[in-house]
Amino acid sequence: MTVKIDFSLGRRFGVVEQTIFRLVLNGLTDAKQISDLLWVFSDVVIAKAFRRLVNQQIIRVNIESHKLSLSDAIVAIIEMCVNTSYDLDMPDSLVEMMSDGHLLITDVNTKEAILAQLLPDIKLAFLARSLDFSICERGEMDEH
Repeated sequence: MTVKIDFSLGRRFGVVEQTIFRLVLNGLTDAKQISDLLWVFSDVVIAKAFRRLVNQQIIRVNIESHKLSLSDAIVAIIEMCVNTSYDLDMPDSLVEMMSDGHLLITDVNTKEAILAQLLPDIKLAFLARSLDFSICERGEMDEH
């Protein structure tokens, strides 16, 4: 079976962190603008979410320009996920666990192995607790 690996921000992050990550991932980089969009949350909650994402090395902040961006590690993972597919012999028991062609991976050791496979020359095991991975069956139409 040909599969692709995808990732998402782990479930241990709250809705504010998830939203900030998605906004940055989709190109919104101005911290003030993101804060304004999240007006329903207090400034303290938003600031803690920014700090947590920065401390976990998910995003980075340019203090002078107040711009957010994805960390280099996250950008590298995205590039590998987009550009790489794998041929796997998956046991029937795992295939049966797939939901709509996706198998969610939440085990930390397995996520560390996935990170090592994606970027073998870079130590990214620290991200295993921050990201969840999924193995996605790649169909014939997914080639480009």
